[in-house]
Amino acid sequence: MPKVMWEPLGISTNRGTCSRDVKLQISAERRSNAFRRACEIFVDDGASTLLAYKGDGVQSLAALALMRHASDRRGSARNLVVAVEEPESHLHPRAIHELKAVLDDLSRRHQVVLTTHCPLFVDRADIQQNVVVFEGHARAARSIQEVRDVLGVRASDNLRHAELVLVVEGMSDKVMLDAILGIAPGSLQTAFRDGAIAVSALAGGSKLTYQLGILRDSLALYHCFLDNDDTGRTAIEDAWVAGLVTDADYHLASCPGMTNSEIEDLLDVDVYRAAIENAYRISLSVKQFRHGKAKWSDRLRKVFESQGKIWNDRTELEVKTRVADCVHVNPGQALHPAKRASFDAFTSAVEVRLTELKRSRE
Repeated sequence: MPKVMWEPLGISTNRGTCSRDVKLQISAERRSNAFRRACEIFVDDGASTLLAYKGDGVQSLAALALMRHASDRRGSARNLVVAVEEPESHLHPRAIHELKAVLDDLSRRHQVVLTTHCPLFVDRADIQQNVVVFEGHARAARSIQEVRDVLGVRASDNLRHAELVLVVEGMSDKVMLDAILGIAPGSLQTAFRDGAIAVSALAGGSKLTYQLGILRDSLALYHCFLDNDDTGRTAIEDAWVAGLVTDADYHLASCPGMTNSEIEDLLDVDVYRAAIENAYRISLSVKQFRHGKAKWSDRLRKVFESQGKIWNDRTELEVKTRVADCVHVNPGQALHPAKRASFDAFTSAVEVRLTELKRSRE
């Protein structure tokens, strides 16, 4: 801002005296007020327009962004209490996510208090941080279901009491995961049997973003375990772009030495060999199946076709169902010791999240 230089002023009086020591002073507060009145803020969201002419939602975003900028400049020397009433009002769904990111950033250094009807702003990791107001009384929430009831959120019956939802691609994956978790050691088995963990099948990896959006809106925490193939990786990337997952929210069924792999690749063939060979009169002992580097379904397709069998979507679904049934019968021997590392990493992450949830309730 240019600095204005004032020349000395001579002021004459009736008596002919003259003063050359006249100063013009403007207080910092008045300068600030004058600057506010004179300042114009333009926002370019496709059309550069004065902020005053934008909608309420954009104005709210701008105000919070300026507040964050001011807090960054002041550093930690001054703590703020930021109170926002219904921040989701007048905002496009995508803008709500942007606003949440701003508020999350502010909350790392300052106290942020919101009143909201939007499930997105609920603290799902630490339920007691949410205060429910009902019939004129306010208190810390006791459970996620209580928050759902206040907001009018409906969760499907199998997820209603779950603290953590494990998301897999297909129903056969769900059957296998249910069986293995049912005999898992320690807290993991207890949480599964008590309903604190629920497994949800997508019916296709391409539906991940849609399903995670539903889970988020129902205030559910989730962790994904998908096939390590193009479909699974693309699904995770799409969900990440949509702001629905972080790198801590998923694992892929990776198998040593394989570029693409499925959950079935982690299994010991001997668990299901007899069932598949007897049902289809084929042999799974061939080299192309046991030692191939393609993912499980691609190797099995070659086995079927080379041994005179039809392989199509119906066959694949049927075979996967038979394999899942074998795992259900013998879950303790299902995973191959040399191929289960990614699954063990997944279950370890789930245990950590359960521990964090337990601590948040204490």
